[in-house]
Amino acid sequence: MRKCFVLSARTAVSKRNVTLGFDSDNTVVIPMAVVDELQTVYANQFDERGKIARELLEYLWSFDFNKLKKGVVQENGSTLRVSVNYNDVEISEEIQKTQLSKLEVRILQTCLGLKNELQDQKVVLVSKSVALRMKAKMLGIEAQNFKDELLPELDEQYKGRAEIKVSRTAIEKFFKQKQITIKSIQRMNSKQKFYQNMFVVMKCGTSSAIGRVDGEFIVSLVFEEYHPYGITAKNVGQKFMIEAMMMDWEKASLVIVKGPAGTAKTFVSLAVGLEKVEELKEYPQKILISRSPTETGEKIGYLPGDETEKIGPYLRGIFDNLKQLVNNNSPKTSPEEYSFRNKKPPKGKGLEDGPEFKENGRIFFERGVINAEAIGFIRGRTITGTYIIIDEAQNLTPVEMKTIITRAGEGTKLIIIGDPQQIDRPELTERNNGLSYASERMKGEPYCWQITMEEEESVRSHMAKRAAALL
Repeated sequence: MRKCFVLSARTAVSKRNVTLGFDSDNTVVIPMAVVDELQTVYANQFDERGKIARELLEYLWSFDFNKLKKGVVQENGSTLRVSVNYNDVEISEEIQKTQLSKLEVRILQTCLGLKNELQDQKVVLVSKSVALRMKAKMLGIEAQNFKDELLPELDEQYKGRAEIKVSRTAIEKFFKQKQITIKSIQRMNSKQKFYQNMFVVMKCGTSSAIGRVDGEFIVSLVFEEYHPYGITAKNVGQKFMIEAMMMDWEKASLVIVKGPAGTAKTFVSLAVGLEKVEELKEYPQKILISRSPTETGEKIGYLPGDETEKIGPYLRGIFDNLKQLVNNNSPKTSPEEYSFRNKKPPKGKGLEDGPEFKENGRIFFERGVINAEAIGFIRGRTITGTYIIIDEAQNLTPVEMKTIITRAGEGTKLIIIGDPQQIDRPELTERNNGLSYASERMKGEPYCWQITMEEEESVRSHMAKRAAALL
């Protein structure tokens, strides 16, 4: 049965070419009230949604308006309409008693009018507003979220790693040749999908080996025994993180790390960044750290001070990790004299151990080694020669995430980290946040490396782990 999809304003600006996101045998309807909303509210914005709104308005204007009111065929075969009628359709008194904006009234009137007119089509409201979808259901109108943005459930999302079974011969061959063909171990792992740059743990009884998918092979790690800025990985997941972050930007220009708090995502990112910039003299534009404030950046201009001071309250976690890093090995040595490259820390000193703290890490900001910017300031730029860390990325929308990733220029390595289970923005979920979106869309891409840290790889206290599970 042919369907007629009515788009809300927020749906219309959720992605580029949104009207082409429906099958060829369907009709896509944009109420004129939504067009007005695009023009008066969204088109004046300078973010990605504003750009999408302006492009959609130009796209609608490219058609003859009289034909557009009746329906025009798009390049994918679907029909596009702008609805200007149904103003006189009555809304039930029960719905009118709820809080309805003028825009919502016009959208619901359009849905009811189309439902009465198109007896041979199923009318479906596509809206990101739960309340509006519920009110549509009360009127007998089918409603749904914009499915194109919904990702798999969190436990089904791409993790960038896999544990597989292999023979003892395969492990021996891998250690000897530093690689093994996927084909040779495929029979024992017929249901496992292998993606480019996926990390692999190969097991046979008590024997194991770790590697990475590279084309038709699983190859050994390059930086398995490396200690960036003096740190030592405490588990396999941290080894995978170091491998992805230490790899040259030409091979791994985008690194996505997901996982719960306490798995050292930020700590390792900073350690590798300082190793790359301070010790290896890479990335001439140094380290750039950014994150999305809970207010999504709109209120940041009201905070006092310069740009770094404005976002300072949101970078306390960064300072905590820097404090741990610069005091990890030698509290008596000034940060300018640190040189830990390829050196193991003292026995027993790993990612979360260390002597009494003496330096808070702010010296890196004072020296210009690390700079901080709000997400909003990154828009519109092309950033070259920089090691970029985007922290708390689960609080970004897919549109914001796309904006950030497309800002990376020549010589830039982009590290995106976060925990999809720690989202602070009410409109985002584990299935539609920017971090998960980038992870799913970029899996298998040759320049994207990913790793999802496991709960058991957290280095938090036993109490913190237990509280996270119970509370």
